[in-house]
Amino acid sequence: MPVFRDRTHAGRALAESLGAYAGRDDVLVLGMARGGVPVARVVADALGVPLDVAVARKLGVPGIEEVALGAIAEGDTWRPVCDDVAWFIGVPTHVVACVAARERAELARRARLYRGGHAAPDVRGRTVVLVDDGLATGSTLRAAVRALRAATPARLVAAVPAADATRARALATEVDDLVAVHRVEAFRAVSDWYDAFPDVSDAEVLALLGRVPDGASVVAPSGASGATRIAVDGGAIEADVEAPAGARGLVVLAHGGGSSRGSYRNRYVAGRLRLAGFATARVDLLTAEEQAADAATAAERFDVARLARRLVAVCDWAAHEGLPGAHRVALVGASTGAAAALVAATERTACVSAVVSRGGRVDLAGEALWRVCAPTLLLVGGADEPTLRCNGDALPALPRGSCLTVVPGAGHTFEEPGALGAAAEHAVVWLERHALDRGPIRRAWARMRSDSQR
Repeated sequence: MPVFRDRTHAGRALAESLGAYAGRDDVLVLGMARGGVPVARVVADALGVPLDVAVARKLGVPGIEEVALGAIAEGDTWRPVCDDVAWFIGVPTHVVACVAARERAELARRARLYRGGHAAPDVRGRTVVLVDDGLATGSTLRAAVRALRAATPARLVAAVPAADATRARALATEVDDLVAVHRVEAFRAVSDWYDAFPDVSDAEVLALLGRVPDGASVVAPSGASGATRIAVDGGAIEADVEAPAGARGLVVLAHGGGSSRGSYRNRYVAGRLRLAGFATARVDLLTAEEQAADAATAAERFDVARLARRLVAVCDWAAHEGLPGAHRVALVGASTGAAAALVAATERTACVSAVVSRGGRVDLAGEALWRVCAPTLLLVGGADEPTLRCNGDALPALPRGSCLTVVPGAGHTFEEPGALGAAAEHAVVWLERHALDRGPIRRAWARMRSDSQR
């Protein structure tokens, strides 16, 4: 049940808890851009003290950008503040650094815009009240706190309308005071505390700071989506397509059932591949009606022939639509989607350059294993003994260059701490090596494989 009508209401409640700082000449309120600035404006006005802005930037998990793996802050040249999410997924340090480098450009743009080209306020010897609209993971606040500490304020106070109690206790060790109107143990999302929680734009931040916006520099929040529908036999399937500029190839990620293209595992692997320069298409190989039936019986996901036809249709659709990299497609399949990927690879030897199976039931590909021409990576968790056995049995049937890679301690779905990140890195390295345009070599290998089956 929301507690605050909006950020203005939350600011009034927070200001009541900060009465000890009212009217003091040494106090400066800093609002965390963007969402903390509307709250901070109300707090600063109620306390009768000046307002400025603190610029920090969440580092989103690749492919799951709404989830923070850490944060960076203005003026902080040290390593990013990382959250437990990075540890749980197993996001490597070099990937965190890549995300941070990309986000520093946006952080610098915002700092220039909000400050009109001026330097950050001098906080030496002052009491700084750092305000945000809530504390969930706390990574952005921690990044801002560490950056401000380097500027030697006399006292540093963090203030939020609502906070995760565990995260608040951790942050309290880094500030002189932490003020939260509400602290709860079962904290889900900051937005849950508000009836109205719209995105805050650059223009709104500038208006609240009393500064004139530069229209050329203001960027509005974006809600663009890559969701699309692809016509197949039996109806239509859903796909999410995202293509970075200059994509070096297209990777299609497929799952036969029991999960979906929207699972955090598929989203992370796709996001990591995009960081490596690949376009990605996450697809559900079952229609909505088939997914409903599969949820009840778990039978639809085992129709590998149908799943393979759907995956072939996706490859053809990508070529017809001219998606970046569609002439050299890599297929990444999980569970029964891996068997479908192998069968589909035999139908589109001219365009499928590599296959990756993640916890795949490759045994369900049957005799098609002997016709696969694309080099194949079999990724299996070390604790998933049944899948490990069937993948080991299948490896000799696959073409030269294929290999079996075991992720130690991982189960069938790679949900153990660090397992998903490790699997994704293996996939990226493999695809960087094999998902390039080797058309003439691949076609010659396909002919050789075909001749050997006669």
